[in-house]
Amino acid sequence: MRFKNYSHSSFLYLKLKKDIIMMKIYTNPTCHYCNRIKVQLNDAGLKYEEVIASENQEEWNEIIRITGIGMTPTIIMQNEVWLPNRDFRTAEELIERVKHFEANPMRSLSLEEKVDQLHNSVKNISLLINQMNQSLSKIMQNTNPPAPINTAQNIPQQAPQ
Repeated sequence: MRFKNYSHSSFLYLKLKKDIIMMKIYTNPTCHYCNRIKVQLNDAGLKYEEVIASENQEEWNEIIRITGIGMTPTIIMQNEVWLPNRDFRTAEELIERVKHFEANPMRSLSLEEKVDQLHNSVKNISLLINQMNQSLSKIMQNTNPPAPINTAQNIPQQAPQ
C-alpha cells in the first residue's frame, strides 16, 4: 500500500489508494468525549490515526498555534482542522461530516483562496460581533430599571416661622 503525503505545516493528510481517506484525531487519554468519539468512529467503520497530544508535544503545540486553542478531540481531515463545539457537537455530526468529505473530497486551496477565506472569516466575525452588540443593546434597554425617585423633593417643606 502506498501513502501519498500532503503536508500542512507538520501535519500529514494520508490518502490510501484512491477513495479511502484517513484522518488524524488528537486525543487525551483522560478525555471521555475522545473515547466516545473513537468508539463511534470505530462502530461506523471509519479509519483514523490517533495521536495522543501529551505524547506528541511538538505536533500538539503546532495545533494550538494554528487553532488558538488546545481542545480534544481535534480532528485533521483533508488539511482542515475540526474542533469540537465549533465544527461538530456530537459524534454523529462528526461521522456525517467525515462521510460527506470522503464522498466529496476538498481540493487544496491556493494562497489567494486562503487569503479570501481568511478575509471572509474576519467579515463574518465582524458581522456576528455587530449582531451581538445590537442584541445586548436591546437587552439593556428592556432591563434598565426606572429612574429612582428623588425622595428629597417629595418631602413637604415646613413653612418659615
